Amino acid sequence: MTHGKLTRRHLLGLAAASAAATTVAAPAAAQPADGHAVTAWLDHRADPIGSIDPASSLDDLDALGHIARRAEVVGLGEWSHGSREQCLVKHKMVRYLVERMGFRTLAFEMDFAQGAAIDRFVLTGEGDARELATDLSSQLWETQEILDVIEWMRERNEAHPGDEVRFLGADLLTLREASFTALTDYVGAAAPERLEELAGHLDPIRPTGDGHIWWYQEELDDAERAAFIAHAHAALDLVEGIPGDGLEREYADRHARTVVGWHEYYAILGAAPRPGRERFIADTLEWWQRLVGGRTAYWAANIHTCAAPSIAYELPGESTEFTYAGGHLRERLGGGYVSIGTISHEGAVNSGWHPVAPVDVAPPGEGLLDAVLGEAREADYLIDLHARAPRPVREWREAPATTRMIHPVYGEGQSADDHAMTTGSLIETFDAIVHIRRTTPNTLLS
Repeated sequence: MTHGKLTRRHLLGLAAASAAATTVAAPAAAQPADGHAVTAWLDHRADPIGSIDPASSLDDLDALGHIARRAEVVGLGEWSHGSREQCLVKHKMVRYLVERMGFRTLAFEMDFAQGAAIDRFVLTGEGDARELATDLSSQLWETQEILDVIEWMRERNEAHPGDEVRFLGADLLTLREASFTALTDYVGAAAPERLEELAGHLDPIRPTGDGHIWWYQEELDDAERAAFIAHAHAALDLVEGIPGDGLEREYADRHARTVVGWHEYYAILGAAPRPGRERFIADTLEWWQRLVGGRTAYWAANIHTCAAPSIAYELPGESTEFTYAGGHLRERLGGGYVSIGTISHEGAVNSGWHPVAPVDVAPPGEGLLDAVLGEAREADYLIDLHARAPRPVREWREAPATTRMIHPVYGEGQSADDHAMTTGSLIETFDAIVHIRRTTPNTLLS
């Protein structure tokens, strides 16, 4: 592999760098003034999910049809990347959006280049699904559950020629040689006389293998990273300066922007926010809507998909605050963007890096949204947060909310409650929530 996956050491560094950003005083989470009223409302309004098996009947998700009826993009969040049950229920929701509502793209919290390779597979069968699913940006996604999604998309497309479902990598987590190859191929075909100039910018910044992120952040100084960013921008400018249009040009431009975005995102060290990734995700989804059209399901962590204009994300002792991708999408699309969070109550998840390992998750502490939702009679359910409600529930929905958002550095001896995101209003954050009572670790492929 030539793209440099995140190591556990680097994940810890990213967490520390992110947490070291401007420390903020998060809004106080809302403890319902009338908890009984909220629980009674949940018991009355929640739609039970009879089975989270993706192959089961979709009828128990009919409430999703109402929630997403006007959506151009639906964010499908998750409280942890390591939960088997959340992957299963999200796969089932994708099936519903595709089969019952005409959605035709699954966008994923994955780098653009690998997303393009998976898109080729689901469209044409080119490549090997298992190899693709074991070469993602994080081992936490290299699971049987994600492989099942990819294989289902391919099987569905084979059965519906001319009406295919597409796959989009909407993120920039990993720098891949595939992006450099795509740029070289495009310029070689469109303006071969400029290939040498392009190589002068790409060759110095090519990914060097596993550990490339660590090398870029820790072995280079600020001036050297600035020089890399300048080379990436020069490659983008070169592509933009070649006359022409068409699909090849669109993809080359997006690959070039991925290379720029990766270098700018990972160049930020120490006490500074890192919002560039979130704008890149929103820009990529907007680009796809323009290029391909149709309705899109966006699969990512709750913190990326939630529609709040600002989110405070807390790791032990630290906090950052800025606008995440879902907030940008809500600003751009208004009601055309719908945010559906997924929350589990207790159990275990996979976490960490080299090795990934199961970690227990205790029931949530008092005051967390997770605890409030866990009081409902149903174990697994979908709740439309815009459903008619009495005044105490409306006040609770409009108040600040804190829910657990488990970072991959979560490990034994930590409290999951210390990995949390806080927003100024629950109803601004999620349009609906899927609650799963118990979680188990997802099924690693390797």
